[in-house]
Amino acid sequence: MAACSTCGSNLIAGSPFCDVCGATATQIQVARKLRQSSFDSITDAKEGLLAPGERLKGKHTYIIEEAVARSGFGATFRAMRMKDEKQLLIKQMIEQSSYDAVKSELLKAFKREAKFLIKTKHPAFPKGYEYFERNRSIFLVMDFINGKELAKALEEHRAQYKSIEDGLLVFLGIEIADALEHVHNQGFIYRDLKPQNVMLDGISSRVKLIDFGTLYHASDRDPLLFESEGYTPTEFMDKSKKFLPSGDVYSLGALLFEAATGDTPKKGAANVLKDAKRDRRLCEIITKCLVVDPAQRFQKARDVKSELQKLTKKGFWPFRNPNSISPVELSVLPKTLYPAACTFCEFCGFADSSSQLGYCKKCRVPLKVGRVNLQIDKKTNKEFFLYSDETIIGSSPQCHFPINLKNMGIEGKHLRIFRRATGLYLETVDKNKDLTSLNRRKIIGPVELIDGDTIELGKLHLSFTVKDAC
Repeated sequence: MAACSTCGSNLIAGSPFCDVCGATATQIQVARKLRQSSFDSITDAKEGLLAPGERLKGKHTYIIEEAVARSGFGATFRAMRMKDEKQLLIKQMIEQSSYDAVKSELLKAFKREAKFLIKTKHPAFPKGYEYFERNRSIFLVMDFINGKELAKALEEHRAQYKSIEDGLLVFLGIEIADALEHVHNQGFIYRDLKPQNVMLDGISSRVKLIDFGTLYHASDRDPLLFESEGYTPTEFMDKSKKFLPSGDVYSLGALLFEAATGDTPKKGAANVLKDAKRDRRLCEIITKCLVVDPAQRFQKARDVKSELQKLTKKGFWPFRNPNSISPVELSVLPKTLYPAACTFCEFCGFADSSSQLGYCKKCRVPLKVGRVNLQIDKKTNKEFFLYSDETIIGSSPQCHFPINLKNMGIEGKHLRIFRRATGLYLETVDKNKDLTSLNRRKIIGPVELIDGDTIELGKLHLSFTVKDAC
């Protein structure tokens, strides 16, 4: 067992720091490895940090493929969900006595992040799937974003094109303001907006916010304070007052200021953006976000979004010029792997039965496809893909998916699965009969289906899942 280099105490396997003195265990490295989807052996995860090749069991079972990053209280890992081989991100927080003084607040923040991501339905946030405790650690499973940190993307773009165009600033401002507006509408303040907490999707360039451990609610009496130099407004360091959306507006202005100039704005200074080569209206918007007095800034993120939208009428990238960034053409995005009539967007409900496009044109996220799997016996199962508008399942040949099995208690037209806006719903066709159960509960419907649900038709069971269409 490894020993702490400071006090000599034994270290918990995988711990990022000593449980006795709190010293950083520098000899323990969470190193990024080559992508690996298969291992010589798979072992169950034990106490301490996860490691590639380990199996973690929650509601579903996951194989840890690689370490992505490490924080002061744990680490994040890319993992594969075994049931459908979906790539996911697992965030791990290790319980240790060395942070007992703030343990309750840290746990509260971690649980709040989990609940927010699991409940939230917006394309600017990674979707949360489950939250559970194992082996003195707490885990949060969410979408893995295959893209780049905004900080890295801007650095590379500036190196290639010498500057960040007005069009890109407007695009980023609108997308991030839209995400902040959603956070504020849920009653929270984000508090830690900076380029390192913004990702750009590698395929669609969709902006994604990450790391929600700093979420604040007006009901919080003693919130933990966090500071990111240049991005945290002065009022966010005073817990005697309630934090307001205008604080996140300051951080948005700081992000756009740094993108425009390459310099982080100075806290408490008059950060006036003056650049003769830039659109005057854009400079005024960014400058107003950075006013020291919160009352003189834009009060809400939607106000910033509205002002930025006035600067462009169409396209992702306005202010076109010979050096401007070309928009991502949807025609080059992945094609759907399933019949187009089966796909839909879980955020806006977009569906086009004549298109093979795997991405939503509006939200720029992968389309979804519903699937049911019928297990007939241990060796035989049938898989059906659900139409995005309506699917009738029963024993009649006229059904979309006929099930020709005798003595199973299945009616001619037994159940209907249909799309309502952004979800798939289940109901029985004959409302006068109690024919269908969902997760062992009798239903007539309509009831929204959730990934992992089990539908009982007489003596048969259908498992329902939702998959990416590309």
